[in-house]
Amino acid sequence: MFEKGKKVVYIKPNESSFIGVDQKILENYYNVTPILLSQKKGNLQYGWNNIKLFFRLLWIGLKKNVVFICWFGDYHAAVMVLAAKITRTKSVIFVGGQEAVCYPELKKGVYRKKIRGFLVGYALKNTSLIIANHKSLIYHENHYYNAENPHVDGIKHYVNRIHTPIEIIYNGINPDKFVRDYSIKKEENLILTVGTMNQIGDFYNKGFDLFIHVAKRNPQWQFVLISLNSSYVSWVEENYHFFKISNLKVYQSFCSTEVLNKYYNRAKVFVQASITEGMPNSLSEAMLLECIPVGSNVNGIPDAIGNTGVVITKRSPEDLERGIHKAMQMDTATQARERVIQNFSFEKREQQIYSSIERLF
Repeated sequence: MFEKGKKVVYIKPNESSFIGVDQKILENYYNVTPILLSQKKGNLQYGWNNIKLFFRLLWIGLKKNVVFICWFGDYHAAVMVLAAKITRTKSVIFVGGQEAVCYPELKKGVYRKKIRGFLVGYALKNTSLIIANHKSLIYHENHYYNAENPHVDGIKHYVNRIHTPIEIIYNGINPDKFVRDYSIKKEENLILTVGTMNQIGDFYNKGFDLFIHVAKRNPQWQFVLISLNSSYVSWVEENYHFFKISNLKVYQSFCSTEVLNKYYNRAKVFVQASITEGMPNSLSEAMLLECIPVGSNVNGIPDAIGNTGVVITKRSPEDLERGIHKAMQMDTATQARERVIQNFSFEKREQQIYSSIERLF
């Protein structure tokens, strides 16, 4: 039900699909003013947009019945929270990953930089509500990455004395957009992995190195990797010699939904061997198209997989290979789809977000 007179300022660092999904949810109930910061266009543009954001929020915050909402704890979240404090406006931060981890060797996490980490800590401690898509973003011990010395993550680990109310709301995915095309036959020996790669650290975080090693060791299987950043192809070839692996097909850019769905429909097994992930959207999409999931024992991946696939507990090519081999023997494709529908429905996320935001007015 649309709440007349109730306004939401929705601050978007980028145009990611899941950010757009939440915007549509909010627009079903409130008068939404979206503000795009274009973070990916570079620090100069992003910084200037944050300055403009601050003064715009001060003006909007003078009005009644408004809530500020942003995705991700970053510089813009600190700007939003400061403006909210000055104008006595409620604010919400959606936590998605970078504000909950710190892996310097992978160049992941806001806490690698002291000022950035301090500002994110200020935002998380002073916002009205934090919404995370998995409990591991609050506190998590990563045994998969290093079993002997687990890597501890989560906003409660990095931000001292945080008392902000926190709610866990799983990602929502529309199953009608990912429907199995039974005219496309599943290829029993086809294994797929998909992941965004913006820098070399992402290559390791997504487990692409393990995937290539397993492909090299198993010529009897076919492997597809989407998407290897074209800027780093020469580096990957120099270190992993993937051009010579005849049973490995690599897409050097992110593919269209049509191409992705084609491979989701064809692949028997989908691999998500991430070091850190939050809630894995690509894994859920693959499961909706009845791929058997194989994933690492980190963050939301085990909860997504449940008993419909294989969870690997150690980061090694051998463990991933054994996991894939076990998944090849499983017949849980339809159960994988049903698990996503039951646990990560768009309707459930919509209801929970509305309930959480409505209490702030």
